Amino acid sequence: MSAAPRSPKPPRRIERLLARRIPDGAAGRSSVLGDLHEEYGALHARRGRIAADLWYLAQALALAFPWALAALGDSTRGRISEAASGLRLDLRSTLRGLRRHPTLVVVGVGSLALGSGMVTGAATLLNGAWFAPLPWPDAERLIDLEDAHPTEVCRDCSPGTSHRAFAEWQGAFDGVFERIEASRRGTATLRLGSATSSVFASEITPGLGELLALRPQLGRLLAPDDAAPGAAPVAVLSHGLWQRAFGEDPGVIGRTLDLDGTPRTIVGVLDAQSRPLSRTDLLVPLPPLATGARFGDRDLWVLGRLAEGVPIGVADEAVRAQATAMYAADADLEPGWSAQAVPLREVLARSGADPAASVAVVALCLIVLLVAALNLATLLLARVTQRAHELGVRAALGAGRLRVARAAVLDAVVLAGAGGLIGLGLTWIGRDVAMATFAAEMPPWATMPIDLRVLAAAIGSVALAALVAGMLPLTRALATGAGPGAGPGASPGHSGSRVAHGPARDLLLGAQIVLGIVLVAGCGNALRTFRTVSDFDRLGYRWEGLQNVVIQPAAGGEAGAGEAVVPLVASLEAAVGGHPGVAGHALSRPLFLGSWGSEEAASPVQVSGEAEPMGNTRVPRHSQAVGAGFFEFSGIPILAGRGVGDSDVEGAPPVAVVSEDAARAMWPDRAPGGVVGESFTLTVGEARRTFEVVGVSAPVIGRAWSESGMTEPRIYTALAQTPEALFGGDPGGGLLLRVEPRGAAMSAEAWSDWLAAVAPDASVSSVQGVDALLRASIQGQRITGLVLTALAALVLGLFAIGIYGTVACRVAAGRRELSIRIALGADGGQVVRSVGGRLARLVAVAVAVGAAAAWGADRVFAGGGVPLGDASPWMLAGVAALVAASAALACGPPLRAALRIDPAGALRGE
Repeated sequence: MSAAPRSPKPPRRIERLLARRIPDGAAGRSSVLGDLHEEYGALHARRGRIAADLWYLAQALALAFPWALAALGDSTRGRISEAASGLRLDLRSTLRGLRRHPTLVVVGVGSLALGSGMVTGAATLLNGAWFAPLPWPDAERLIDLEDAHPTEVCRDCSPGTSHRAFAEWQGAFDGVFERIEASRRGTATLRLGSATSSVFASEITPGLGELLALRPQLGRLLAPDDAAPGAAPVAVLSHGLWQRAFGEDPGVIGRTLDLDGTPRTIVGVLDAQSRPLSRTDLLVPLPPLATGARFGDRDLWVLGRLAEGVPIGVADEAVRAQATAMYAADADLEPGWSAQAVPLREVLARSGADPAASVAVVALCLIVLLVAALNLATLLLARVTQRAHELGVRAALGAGRLRVARAAVLDAVVLAGAGGLIGLGLTWIGRDVAMATFAAEMPPWATMPIDLRVLAAAIGSVALAALVAGMLPLTRALATGAGPGAGPGASPGHSGSRVAHGPARDLLLGAQIVLGIVLVAGCGNALRTFRTVSDFDRLGYRWEGLQNVVIQPAAGGEAGAGEAVVPLVASLEAAVGGHPGVAGHALSRPLFLGSWGSEEAASPVQVSGEAEPMGNTRVPRHSQAVGAGFFEFSGIPILAGRGVGDSDVEGAPPVAVVSEDAARAMWPDRAPGGVVGESFTLTVGEARRTFEVVGVSAPVIGRAWSESGMTEPRIYTALAQTPEALFGGDPGGGLLLRVEPRGAAMSAEAWSDWLAAVAPDASVSSVQGVDALLRASIQGQRITGLVLTALAALVLGLFAIGIYGTVACRVAAGRRELSIRIALGADGGQVVRSVGGRLARLVAVAVAVGAAAAWGADRVFAGGGVPLGDASPWMLAGVAALVAASAALACGPPLRAALRIDPAGALRGE
């Protein structure tokens, strides 16, 4: 029986602050705190934790402030009241002044809203991946139990745990874990009447539903009796599958569905709030431990809940000690294997956000925010120049330096605060749009709450923007208010002239250009990466217009089904060759020749004449067993010898083809073309077979999303000659039938009907176009490309606004000087050189520095898995030219305004 839900508690720090600020003897203290606690709980239930926390913070501040103020002396309260009154007056003056400059408000607030919104959005994503509470009760006590090796090849992924180890752990950690459950997710073929579809099915222990607080909307969850040997096959539907496939039919309980050829009775439907560990359409019982199960068959996700008060370190030590002793006693397992206990939060965070990519995203967003803040600082310097007379009058009338500084800085504070609020709103809207758009791709546990951590990031971005935007205007305001030219008689034109050519604005503009080039160059490299990975022709094999049909040799891919694979291959070859809707085809099956073990561990491949098997890091890990005509159909050239043909059948001498890079790895002292006739042996458990190399093929790129163009060494064994036991390293791998349709491509239902006639015991698990699969594999790069395109356009826009503001400021501040020049006969070229000559030199120097900084950033991030690597000279030159062109375009309007100055009118105004 699950524990009763605990009453939500307000944030502890705010609660302690409120308790300290309200005196112990205050009337109604306990009732006030109790009422706040009750209201918090009610609001938490209605609107969630975020709204409740914000409400509680507001109430705490409103209640604590009067008591805190009453505790101060009369003189202190008077000074506070006087300061508050002065602040109100300055704020009103600032708002009136900003109303007279709508362009400054729109540009400043818009720039900072975009910059702050990006920082807040990045904080929302990272908070959801790394820190947000998981949607399960006592989630901080949920622990992932997984196998581990000190020199594991796959360091960035979890190898999982075997069913045999899970069975040994039941009852092995009394007092450490309250319970240990397991799940295994895979794809399955669902048949409802004549309709067939591929679905995600999770085999789970019945107790996992209670551990994750899954709730049925109809029927029940899986029960222990459902997993007993000989029990009737049952299934529980996800809420989404119930909606899609059954139209929310309330009478679905008791109906039968066909899952991978096995009829199962529907006993329940999950409600919409239930959150399994991963996206799934059906829950079925995990079958009992099979006879002969090995520790090396790591296909389970094992989850435990710590006993109350047990630290994670104690649990990890217990799991490591038990697993080390258990695995060391197994002679068939590689030495060094153990297991570890890792908080589930940490495991999910690793799968949801790469740390290096997270740092890159935050860095990019901060650069955008800095560009926006520097942009605003440039515009505010111009405003301080225009307010020089006003600030001088204030100083002459007795205003102190603090009052003058506050009057100048309030512009930055007000604009940054408005931009931050709008940015937070944009983040809120963008979060909702993203969750609705990518709901199908997001894991069930993922949330993106806008909580106090996100609000802190928003406040921090506003404070940083206000600091950067207000620092130089503040310095200039203090100089204006206290300098020798201050006072009512000071000449605004004279003061502005000094600013117009001062180093402060040049420094701001140069910093904008440098940061802009670094960011735009990074975006350009990411876009070039996307363009590269979108070129599927570079992969080295035929892909356009083809269709993948994945066939499971037997129901569920159960152990022992391998005896039917060889006749199934023969049946498929004969049947598909005569199919009127198929113009060509090829059969293959994944052949995993590595291991999850250490880098030093032996692989299943031993080259003839060598004393030891190949090392685990040199072996062609992701290889294939292929049918006759595979190379001709796939368009993979044979460089020497021949491919797999019709004569390479069971009973004939086993043959294989190796790719050119595999030949170099297996026979490093031989030319690739000279390895034809050599042999090697594959050994998996008791299975062993020697293959003769009859051909060498061209290399192929195995992963479409790999920008580096690195090929994957591969061994291609004859499919009909590869024993089922050699596929033990890739459990559940199905046959891949790749076809070229004649006319329209066949649907999944049509392929299932065809297979039912050819091989009734086999099933179709998925049907997809190869081009669709390749496009799906680069979906992340596509989204990144779109985001960075918008980012680059935003940075260029901010940069152009900054250039425009700088030149306009030069023209406005130097209006008197330009008028005199024009009156003395200066022509248009001289005016342009006077205004833009210094700017042109500044842009040239800043572009050179920015290109060097972008190259340095490229060296830092190259090879780090983030899209800021491999910057070419042409790329940097193109970015520099783009920035220079943006600067030239932005200079146009203010320069035309300078050429239209009427000397007489300007001097009369002075």
